[in-house]
Amino acid sequence: MSTPLTINGSSLKMEDMNAVLAGEQITVNLVKPLHHNSKFSFQYEPEQSPFSGPQESLLDSLKDYVRYDGELLPAETGLLSLYLLLNHAVKYDDALSDEWVDRVLFFVNHRIEPCLHQANRTELSAMSELFLILHGEEELVCRYQGQLITVGDLFRETGLSKLSCTKQDTAFITSLCCVSTAMAVYTVSEAARLTKTADICVAMQLEAIRGETGAFDSRLHELGRPYTSQIEVADNVRRLISGSEFTTERGREAFGGDNGPRCQDAISIRAVPQTHGGVRDTVRWLKEQLDNEINAIPDQSNPLLGYLLDLLIIGLIDLGNISERRSFRLLDSKLSYGLPMNLVGENPGFNHGFPVIQASAAGILGEMKLLAIPNSAFAKYDPITKKYRCATFASSIKVLNAVALLNKILGIEMYMAAQGMDLAKAKLADFAFGAGSSEALRTFRNFVQTVKVNRFASPDMVAADKVVSEGVVLNAVENAIGQLR
Repeated sequence: MSTPLTINGSSLKMEDMNAVLAGEQITVNLVKPLHHNSKFSFQYEPEQSPFSGPQESLLDSLKDYVRYDGELLPAETGLLSLYLLLNHAVKYDDALSDEWVDRVLFFVNHRIEPCLHQANRTELSAMSELFLILHGEEELVCRYQGQLITVGDLFRETGLSKLSCTKQDTAFITSLCCVSTAMAVYTVSEAARLTKTADICVAMQLEAIRGETGAFDSRLHELGRPYTSQIEVADNVRRLISGSEFTTERGREAFGGDNGPRCQDAISIRAVPQTHGGVRDTVRWLKEQLDNEINAIPDQSNPLLGYLLDLLIIGLIDLGNISERRSFRLLDSKLSYGLPMNLVGENPGFNHGFPVIQASAAGILGEMKLLAIPNSAFAKYDPITKKYRCATFASSIKVLNAVALLNKILGIEMYMAAQGMDLAKAKLADFAFGAGSSEALRTFRNFVQTVKVNRFASPDMVAADKVVSEGVVLNAVENAIGQLR
């Protein structure tokens, strides 16, 4: 059943964007605002002057800006860009001709997702490719009904024809910052998924090492340090391990590996509420700003989003940093309180376990850290054109790379924590895991089996990346114990 959505230039919400990302079928209705701008005007910069020629010249100029090769951006960003384009167009009487408005409406109402190339390194290049897709450039690509399809085949299948290009239509579409804003919206959703997934990894880790749960006590966070995000993380972990017999003193005594009662776990575990909570604060800040930005798409540049995306990258790096340290501890019998060295399933000495897999997480983390330099530091004022050149689009590309790398790091931690849980369970078969952590292990084992003897690790690591990036384990856990905070 289709959900109606009214777009009037000022009422678009992040909840609407999240519904689009969730794959809901939405029918858009355009409503002119009561007080709207009767005239749209935009002055081209000198290097954009070729856009002022006839249609053939306009198209050739746009094609010069567009890269047709390499990896594609997530298809959802193209669709979100169309929603933002419509939301901005409705504010003006003459922003887009009716045929262009109808074309964008057709795309969004039929969930046709323009696939933009990541090699387009500027907002102008990305918006030019979006323009060419809407126009009908045949070799470009969209996602339609779950499949990639060329624009030429799409138009033939749906009965669309190429649109004529005017200077005004070209000016309006290529002057906006829809793509970088759409990527920021997409990133917020991905970052929220990653923060929850990191909490699941922690819960699985606690089960594997029979962790001490005092660091997650509600009194410590709700009374002693009442920071909202910190409280949320501690609550998530408590719910995930609820009912666990491994994370109790009885479980620790039965397993062995501790020299007396355990006072506390390593800081990479006991400081999780504070660290994961801090990352959540950066995600929340970006989301709050986007609630305003999606209704105020500026022309050409939006430095505020660039600052926020640069900060979010640093937060995601820290999430990867603490995850890598937790997975490292699982390799050592002393640091993991008695798990087999290197998490070897059987016959140690002949089977090598997980050192190389964990080293991959360390290497990926190093790659992530190279992304930490803020792109905003390289914004500049062009003395020739008298224009400020912000680096927001570059930041939005970079944060997508950070998300992809963090998927791999958390996938490796989940892979290793699942191995640790299986090894702990083999020794304490009568003990039960928590409600959420047991579901996480069960779901993960549908894709990656316990490692007992040496085998080629790459397929397992790819599968672990997939279950994290697609939210497979997260969705299963939330279906079992309810939505995580």
